[in-house]
Amino acid sequence: MTLVASFVTTTACSRSERRAPPSHADATATALPTTAPAPESTSAETAPPSAPPPADGPSGPPAPAAATLAPLDTVSAETLLGEVKRLGGKGTLVNAWASWCGPCKHEIPMLQKLSAKLEKGGVHVLLVSLDEPADREKAAAFLTTQKLSLVSYLAERPLGAFKQGLNPRWPGMLPASFLYDASGTLRYFWGGEAFEDELTPVLDAFIAGRPIGGEATPDLGHEGDER
Repeated sequence: MTLVASFVTTTACSRSERRAPPSHADATATALPTTAPAPESTSAETAPPSAPPPADGPSGPPAPAAATLAPLDTVSAETLLGEVKRLGGKGTLVNAWASWCGPCKHEIPMLQKLSAKLEKGGVHVLLVSLDEPADREKAAAFLTTQKLSLVSYLAERPLGAFKQGLNPRWPGMLPASFLYDASGTLRYFWGGEAFEDELTPVLDAFIAGRPIGGEATPDLGHEGDER
């Protein structure tokens, strides 16, 4: 407090007085005051300082935006890949199925069981049904019968444009699985039923950040082509 008072006094001096160096006695008196008056206590001094607001928001990656799709909503390939990007993480495994597809009844329960492990590794699982729009209730009944909690959508017609949007090399066999990274880029494709011991090595490598890329497509016909 005394140093501040000294500064104010010096500032108020005339130009000639500031040029004159202070005497040793004056400097000693200024630097070593005999008694400094105690500052008055105020509520502002006793209150804890408030934390400044963060400049760039909370740390860490932002949470995914709220979903705007409901189960068994009709989606185009573009909309489905937009959902893949919204989910983020490391990527999403998309499985195409239908209620009339025999192998799907084996594959989807396996994906349900595998999804808990994949979620921990940052990989989401989505389903998309190729049932006809008029058969939406059949698709819903299939999911209920299988006691599935995985979210499924319904593919938009025409199926040709939908298949082209997911993978131009997909002729339409079911089931079919597509592994996309968080940007919506296709990283691996399984055409036809894929077993756990076929999926797991590729998914583990993807989660670990090792390079992958390719497809496993047995010659199973065009079971999922437009009818």
